[in-house]
Amino acid sequence: MIKVNIFHLNKDKCEKCNEKFSKYDELIAHTKQTHHHTIVKCTKCGKEFIHEKDRLHHTREEH
Repeated sequence: MIKVNIFHLNKDKCEKCNEKFSKYDELIAHTKQTHHHTIVKCTKCGKEFIHEKDRLHHTREEH
């Protein structure tokens, strides 16, 4: 059985306009500039995320 981490699926595609990016950081910048979406930050390392669920996943896995 292959374990798939759903967090990483489609992580570099904008949910609003379907534009694709080669890096998650580019998606964050696009989201801030184009859609003026609120970005959530990890309080421990400052990494930015588009969705709170992604920040929570990061916190559980990294900290």
